[in-house]
Amino acid sequence: MVSKGLMTLVSLEIGHGIELQKHVIPAKTGSAFWRYLSWDSDMADHKNQHFVPRVLLRPFTKNAEDKSINLYNIRTDRLIPDASVKGQCARHYWYGEDGQLEALLGRLEGMYGLARDRVMARGNSDSDRKEISLFMCLQHWRTAKAASRFRHSIEQMNANTWAPEKEPVPDDKKLVMSSMRFGMKSRDMLKDLKIRFVENRTNRDFIIADDPAVMLNRFAFEKLGGSGFGVASSGLIFVMPMSPRLSVICYDGLVYSLDVTNGRVVLKSEAAVDAYNDIQCIAAEENLYFQQWEDGEYVRQRFAAVKRKRRPASTAVTFIPDGETDDAEHYRPGTVEEGRAAKRSLVAVRFNHPEPDRWIPGLRYRSNPTTFFNGTGVGHVRKLEWLYRGRDDPPPDPGEKMQIISTKPRPSAWRKR
Repeated sequence: MVSKGLMTLVSLEIGHGIELQKHVIPAKTGSAFWRYLSWDSDMADHKNQHFVPRVLLRPFTKNAEDKSINLYNIRTDRLIPDASVKGQCARHYWYGEDGQLEALLGRLEGMYGLARDRVMARGNSDSDRKEISLFMCLQHWRTAKAASRFRHSIEQMNANTWAPEKEPVPDDKKLVMSSMRFGMKSRDMLKDLKIRFVENRTNRDFIIADDPAVMLNRFAFEKLGGSGFGVASSGLIFVMPMSPRLSVICYDGLVYSLDVTNGRVVLKSEAAVDAYNDIQCIAAEENLYFQQWEDGEYVRQRFAAVKRKRRPASTAVTFIPDGETDDAEHYRPGTVEEGRAAKRSLVAVRFNHPEPDRWIPGLRYRSNPTTFFNGTGVGHVRKLEWLYRGRDDPPPDPGEKMQIISTKPRPSAWRKR
């Protein structure tokens, strides 16, 4: 249902909030911060700009020395030892030639590096959680894969509209800037997610992809028929590896509960580690990185096991008129040809996020997951006010908008393997 007068619609992921602002660095951060900042030696000429920063890759490099790293290249099916870190996940002037955004990102990366070190030393403070959560949110929107998602969505929109005028497709550098603006506007909508650190106590390492901060939604896939979802959606999950021994997960506490020990998730089975690594394999654009060379065949095998789950970056659906009421027009799924005949259509584009065979171990549905839903295309969201953002009319009785989704908890697929 759409209001009269709305003739076109491009539906991506819901994102609202504040613009990118200067990140304040505490005065007493000390020399360690600048040591982390100096990890990216390319900042001196700011030409070689990393979309997965070296502060994130460093624990996965050989001896954690930030010089070389082992990788599996997806396109060529090649395992490559001791590749230079300098050239990994980087493009010339990816964030512009003036170096200003690169410098701002460098400060954020330095703060992340400090927070991660404290977490690895058994720290668990709220400030470190917030710092890492901010970093992970921004990391999701700054990669080459993020630019590809936006580019593919525009191409899908153009392919599914009957109008002769097509949306111009910007170059990747402009696309990643749009992606990052979108991400920063939506970051406040992630503050309600629970954040937990994941300790790997097995003999199998975490690996990391060139698109490492991954957005998922088990609830949308399993309970809502595979519906599209965004940052406001109920059931949202974010995961990102931080080292071969440590990962981080953010999740919707109204939908899921998670097994924790002393405030942390502890993995003691290699099957559980596989579940996290499979997500990286599905999300990767070109490369997967790992610390120990002897793990190369394992990485190749894990990718082969899940590559059928890799999908195009986005999907578009055309909707055509299907009657109207006094205050709204109604639409149904249709074809481009039907839209041309009606001379009116809507195009909804959604990003395709990973749907792994094995979901996060220990992450279970609550007996009565709670969402807010009003029957519109906004879908199930985590807060009532998000149903009405951008609308002048006040929301109706809140009690009418709290949806309880009945579920029958079932064991995760990873438990069966």
